[in-house]
Amino acid sequence: MIEEMDLTNCWRLCQNLAQMANKEDDEVDADLFSRLLSSQQFKFIITFPVPRSEVPKWFSCQMDSKGHQRFEFCIETLANFKWENTGLALCVAVDKKLQDTSADTSLPFYFDVYIHINKEEVSPIETQSVGSAESDHVWLQYVPFLEMWEVDMRPLPPFKCRVIINQWKNSGACLKSCGIHLVMPPNEDVCMKLIRAENLTDVEDSFYYEDGWDNYRPEQRTFVIFDVQTNSYSYYNAA
Repeated sequence: MIEEMDLTNCWRLCQNLAQMANKEDDEVDADLFSRLLSSQQFKFIITFPVPRSEVPKWFSCQMDSKGHQRFEFCIETLANFKWENTGLALCVAVDKKLQDTSADTSLPFYFDVYIHINKEEVSPIETQSVGSAESDHVWLQYVPFLEMWEVDMRPLPPFKCRVIINQWKNSGACLKSCGIHLVMPPNEDVCMKLIRAENLTDVEDSFYYEDGWDNYRPEQRTFVIFDVQTNSYSYYNAA
């Protein structure tokens, strides 16, 4: 099975995507996407150029960057959750026009992805990069829950899952937006839900490798909270 495809130089695809972007049928797209991914048993990555870098509108949640380098999504599984045929689709949209003026635009755009289940890091994902300086790009990864936790004793639902996407400093581009899509079999009852999405100020790299990561509290963090019900943002500082 193909695990990774880099389509950054496929300009015919870019033209076709521009035409498809003018057609809006989000419900059909989400249904087809869920059917496709729920049948996949292994994670895979696709990187491709787009005429305007954005997360698909039919994703479960999409957030524009508010100037902070880290995004966090918190998902809660329900009692009827099954490990089979479920997963998370992650999307990162990169915009070359938004980079820091002091950054070297010849450098690739680097970011890290972390997934935790009940405070334990699972399914380690290597540092990702987008290297072309000539266009905007979208990076898409699908991770089945079965591949997140490959040991025998998987936690019983309900449990919480947290996804962290962190942009490196001084990258050659900026993270414009990112999103997460909860992949479930279309004809079955809802078995998980997104309960929180945040765009946070960056913290020390050592934060990600501490056992007590969920209890870590810097002196102050600026939170940008996206309410998935009201589709609005709010801000506050936490000590």
